[in-house]
Amino acid sequence: MRPDFMKTQTVSILLAVLSSGNSWAQTHPGALFGARDPAVCSARKAPAKGAPTVEQAKAYFRCDTELLNGILYLVTDVKIEVAPSARPFNILTDTTGIIDPKQPVYNIRGSFTKFNCMNPAAGSGWPPPDGQWPIGKNCSRTDILNATGMCYKDSFTDWHCVMNGLGAPGPINQPAPR
Repeated sequence: MRPDFMKTQTVSILLAVLSSGNSWAQTHPGALFGARDPAVCSARKAPAKGAPTVEQAKAYFRCDTELLNGILYLVTDVKIEVAPSARPFNILTDTTGIIDPKQPVYNIRGSFTKFNCMNPAAGSGWPPPDGQWPIGKNCSRTDILNATGMCYKDSFTDWHCVMNGLGAPGPINQPAPR
């Protein structure tokens, strides 16, 4: 084959791939699940000093909890209390790998509802009777009523808030949050 022909073919294939409707990053990943998209925090620097507000803690918690990793994980009905004073980092209890041990930690507590949503076209997760997870019946729901956690800064001074708790497995075949 002539080198100029191979070059033309390679460029043509590359342009076809790039111009196709399929892209490597999904614009609205929740749409496949009949759900809203996972939360994304464009900025995590506020507040520069002191504790995050309740609204900031909720936003950081959603951004740290919601994700698409084969299964779509979403939360709703988030209620958070932020401790009024900070505590120092504790190596025995603060096990997250990205925390900056020089920064103060703020305890949080609250509740939330967690949704685990299956891809309606995939064949994994709990088995529905017909082998499909139709939109509107592709999520499980768990209410976490007594959650505890913390808000902390990482080594880039970005805020993160994590909270966990026990909840009885809720109903399956639930609609996704929109």
